Amino acid sequence: MNQEIISRQQQHQQNQSYQYDLNEEKTEITQASVVTIADSLQQVDERPPRKFMWWIPLQSHVHPLQFFAFIVAVFVSLSLIVYIAGTQSQIIMGVLGIVTDTGDITGSLSLYAEIISLFGVIIWSMASDRIGRRGVMSASIFLMGMAIVAYPHVHNVYPDMLLIKLVFSIGSAGSTAMMVAMMMEVAYGKGGLVSGCIGIASGLGATFAALCLFMVPAFLSIKYPGHNTGLLYSHSAIGGSSMLLSIILFFCMPKDAVTRPPVNHIKGWFLKLYKGIQAAKEPRIALGYASSFFARADEIIITNFLSLWVAKYYVESGKCVAGQSCLYALASSSSLSGYSQLVALAATPFFSLASEYIPKEWAVFVAGVVGACGCIPFAFSIDPTSKLSLGFVILIACGQYGMIISGMAMVAGDYIKREEHAAISATYSFIGAVGIIIVSKVGGVLFDDWMKGAPFLLLGIGHCLIMLMSTIVYIYRFIVERKAKKQQQLFNKESVPTYIPN
Repeated sequence: MNQEIISRQQQHQQNQSYQYDLNEEKTEITQASVVTIADSLQQVDERPPRKFMWWIPLQSHVHPLQFFAFIVAVFVSLSLIVYIAGTQSQIIMGVLGIVTDTGDITGSLSLYAEIISLFGVIIWSMASDRIGRRGVMSASIFLMGMAIVAYPHVHNVYPDMLLIKLVFSIGSAGSTAMMVAMMMEVAYGKGGLVSGCIGIASGLGATFAALCLFMVPAFLSIKYPGHNTGLLYSHSAIGGSSMLLSIILFFCMPKDAVTRPPVNHIKGWFLKLYKGIQAAKEPRIALGYASSFFARADEIIITNFLSLWVAKYYVESGKCVAGQSCLYALASSSSLSGYSQLVALAATPFFSLASEYIPKEWAVFVAGVVGACGCIPFAFSIDPTSKLSLGFVILIACGQYGMIISGMAMVAGDYIKREEHAAISATYSFIGAVGIIIVSKVGGVLFDDWMKGAPFLLLGIGHCLIMLMSTIVYIYRFIVERKAKKQQQLFNKESVPTYIPN
């Protein structure tokens, strides 16, 4: 009897051991589906994202009102950038009375300003460790406002105008770099909607500058007749207001999530640039860099050379005189820039949604098509103030902001590791600066020596290259993902667990 009980217990233990072996075998086969303790703790500890306007996901440490303050800072920055670029022709031809080699002067000022902005990025990186990214953004706006106040008081191009332009460039470099850096800081997930908000704020800022700020010198010139008195008063009012607003925004924008230790920023910047260039092995990041090259060039060409072309047109037609503010040029530049930016603003949500919900390469492709359809015909226009020219400028503006939004989304996707954000952000800004240096200088020389639409022809060619590159990147990614999917299906078939019958 006892021997029978002992034999049954031994048989039961063997069955348990046998079942345990089966469970181990099954666990080993499906190891990829097991959630580790570290993964489960990370999911529990991660706080849910906050929402701006009940829709746009933000990081948990960013309050929606703080994000709104950041959007206002972007709005102000773009307003100042567009305003000083649009009125620069009035300084050259109205205040200084220069009518020859204006394209070369404009291109050279942009060239030197962007070279200084590259060093400005390093300076702002050093400052961001001390005062944070919001401090850099506020200080940048303050410097831009100060430069605008001083701009009409110049007596010559070199060194007066150049020095003030360099101060403004240092400020604009900080604000532009912080747009991408703070977007990576506040965005949750793919970042397409956040980049769309930045694009909308940029469009609103440019539209506000074109429709409202451009007309301030004209109204003040009528109210206070004299030698460029209206231009002096308008720059003082706009620059002073932005300096005051920069101080207020400092206390409203989001703080950095983590405190960064002081580092060697000169070495660190080149290291970031090296890592950012290495990251371009990912074709989508390379496409984002290319879009930055032409999007930043779009911004300079449209704001600088459009107003210069219009002012030159009225001087050559006899409606304006060199040495005085040209009200015709201010009004026409305001209409061309304002209406085009307004229509482009309406198209901004399309590129934002496209960057979020469809392949990002498609959004970049559409932006390239729209920009090319505007740049190439406008380059051969005879009258830059005609209604047909307005239609072309609208297409250029739509392509510009589409390129900005889709390009920023390309370098802020969820396929990028968080520790690579800083390097990619620095490289994105650097590539944009290189685009301004090359296109503005070459376009300025061709503006004087060949035809006034030459800078826009360069942009049209660039947009065509972006179209081609986005197509290649999408086809390449489609092929790679399809191969990976087939390999995964094959692996799943081979990994089907087998059970030993009892």
